Amino acid sequence: MTAEGLEQVDHDLLLEELRARAAGVAGAGRQAEAERTGGPGTPTLPARERPRPPALAEASTEALADALRTIQKVVYGTDDRRDVYQVSDTALLRDADSSVALVRAEQLTDNGDGTSTLTGPVIGDEYGLCADEPFRTQPTIAFCSGFLVDPSIVVTAAHCLDSDSLAGTRFVFGYQMQDATTPVTRFPHEEIRHGHRILGRAIGTEGTDWCVVQLDRPVLHHRPVTVRRTGKIADGAGVHVIGHPSGLPKKIAGGAVVRDNTPGRFFVANLDTYGGNSGSPVYDSTTHLLEGILVRGETDYVQVGDCLRSNVCPANGCNGEDVTRATEFAELVPENRHDIVPFDPATAHVVRAGGRWKIEASGMWLLDFGASRQEAEQALRVITHYGFNAQGFVGRPAPSMEFYLVDGVAPQGSLPDEDRIAFDPATVEVRQVDGRWKLVDGDHWILDFGTSQAEARQALSYVLRYGFRWICFVGRPDPSMTYFTR
Repeated sequence: MTAEGLEQVDHDLLLEELRARAAGVAGAGRQAEAERTGGPGTPTLPARERPRPPALAEASTEALADALRTIQKVVYGTDDRRDVYQVSDTALLRDADSSVALVRAEQLTDNGDGTSTLTGPVIGDEYGLCADEPFRTQPTIAFCSGFLVDPSIVVTAAHCLDSDSLAGTRFVFGYQMQDATTPVTRFPHEEIRHGHRILGRAIGTEGTDWCVVQLDRPVLHHRPVTVRRTGKIADGAGVHVIGHPSGLPKKIAGGAVVRDNTPGRFFVANLDTYGGNSGSPVYDSTTHLLEGILVRGETDYVQVGDCLRSNVCPANGCNGEDVTRATEFAELVPENRHDIVPFDPATAHVVRAGGRWKIEASGMWLLDFGASRQEAEQALRVITHYGFNAQGFVGRPAPSMEFYLVDGVAPQGSLPDEDRIAFDPATVEVRQVDGRWKLVDGDHWILDFGTSQAEARQALSYVLRYGFRWICFVGRPDPSMTYFTR
């Protein structure tokens, strides 16, 4: 069959013929990613079984691949993957700021100066890519992708990570290309995190695939995403994905749409993704709302002669890429609706109003002590001693948690005869006890949030963000003031 004749053959038939010839080629698909991660794997969706014209068997593999590239360029339609330095859209860059690479701990070398270097092979050599493959001179290091949903929480795909592999995994922010030839591979330790524990994980049930991880310490210099909590993305909506295809430095890929929105736990889109993109955030390209996690997709590469080329699908062909919906894990993510009110501690004073003792500061009522002048004056001593200048709440008008900050950080130190109880922020967790959501440390509960899991999650976020280690009281058993210190 001539080149012109091949170009008239249906896209999917050409692709299926290439797949048949590539069967058994090591590293050609998502199964290779599963082998690299040691995880359960991401199953490659099967091609449709259709009769192949006998003439296809006469064409060389190179001719088939060239014809497919002529009809439709690499991946779905055109290859929309771009390096971060190539992007100027501020909304896309904000989305990209949330993304993180999952790497093996042994791939990081401590330089002894507060930085570590990430090492890995060049992808063209490692995969045996053809000379015209994009990004073939860049390193391949990340085994999966993830994204920040809270200063202390990262989300990825469940097949990327479990409790056995967590200790050997590092979360690295900023693994991307600085320019066309320079990958960023040296990182200050502030850009590297360990996973402390898995807060929740699900895989397999009706196609769901997600893992929520608490980090060992908060990330305060990268922007958490805004997560869809109810409903679902619109049919045909434009979407984009950000992550580490084939372990490459961070890529932003748009130009895709929702193709099948009918499954309950995931949707299908024609995103340009590869192994390594598993765990990548997928956004609505109009609202920039986090819609889900990239979890499954087509075979990445096909064998062409003695090298691998990117798989090629028409924009509306192949099976598409599966995206676990954000609503699957949203209840584990704090809403981060911050309610923090600043005040000037120099203006704080005790007053009696309407027969009740109160503390007023900066022209507002700060605390109400009812009939107890003693507790009001004790609270004022606390405010003055620590220099509190902001009051924070979880849940109002009847807050389930109240805390104070000093110039944006946790108060430190102590007072003589202070009524306080210690806890370990590394072991504090949200737990449902007898039908009520509580913040607990082992067998001891710290705060009770009743039926509100959302408020309990937000409270845990604050404990981790500010490193609170003590809960302190003025007046017990029914405290008129509660505050936290570290």
